[in-house]
Formats: sequence, C-alpha cells, structure tokens
Amino acid sequence: MARSRKSSQFYIAIILVLAIITLSIGNYLRWWNLNFYVGPEYFHHWLVFTGAGYIALFTPMYSIMKRRSPQHFGTLLNTHVFGNLVAFLFISMHFTQQMGRPAQFAPTLGTGLALYIIVAIMVITGFVQRFRLVGSFLRSWRFIHVSLSLSFYIVVIIHMLHNLGAI
Repeated sequence: MARSRKSSQFYIAIILVLAIITLSIGNYLRWWNLNFYVGPEYFHHWLVFTGAGYIALFTPMYSIMKRRSPQHFGTLLNTHVFGNLVAFLFISMHFTQQMGRPAQFAPTLGTGLALYIIVAIMVITGFVQRFRLVGSFLRSWRFIHVSLSLSFYIVVIIHMLHNLGAI
C-alpha cells in the first residue's frame, strides 16, 4: 500500500511539473494576459508574493516541525513538496510574464533571474530527493537543496529592496 501511495504522489508531482511547464510557456507566449490590476498590484505580482511568501514562511516552519513532531513527518513532507510545487508555479507565472514582455520593455536581468534559477534548482533537488531518483548522491543533493534555501532568502530580500527602489 505504501508503494502505491508513493507512486501516486510521484505521478501527481509529475503532472504538477508538466502543468508548470505548460502554463509557463503559455504565459510567456501570451496565450492569456496576467497583466491586470488586482488592487494596487498586477495579478502576477500577487502570484509571486503568494509563492515566494509560502516558501519563505513554510520552509523554516517545516524544518522545525519535522523535528518537533516526527509522527507527522509524512504530512509535513507532502505539504512541503506539493505546496512548494504550487508556489513554484506562481513564481513561474510572474517570471514568464516579465520575460515575455516586448523587447522595448524587457526587464533587466539581475536578481530576478538569479532568484528564479535558485528556486528552480531547489525544486529540482527537492524532487530528486523526495522521489529518490538519484540514490548514490543523496547527501550531496540534500546539501545543495538546503544551501540554496539560504541563498533564496538573501536574494529575495535584495530583489524586493531593489524593486522597491531602496537600493
């Protein structure tokens, strides 16, 4: 039973990854427009605030809670994996919205690109670890995954400060 549950989670995760890829391509090619205001900000900004906020808040909570409540580890791990995949979808929608702008309005590549690469590698290393796709280097993947979390916090703060005009 545990094996079928793990394989069903793997296939759900694969479907989410394929959805992220498909929706990102569609957003980049402007199959739809996420560039409309919801309150004071564009919709794609609310998506990235939600996605990055989820990662920024839940990651340390997950780290603490898995040690304090080991009996809930499975639930916490599933929330971490699938929640972060959805958060990455939201972040991807913002990133592809920005990158798909016409050339005369192209964004400057800097902290946003660095941040997206960091989050993408965190997703890849997390996926590889969770579903044990590469067993022999598991400790190395974990080190990269955890190390990039720290990089995420540093770069997201710099990215926000830069885009708010503070630096």
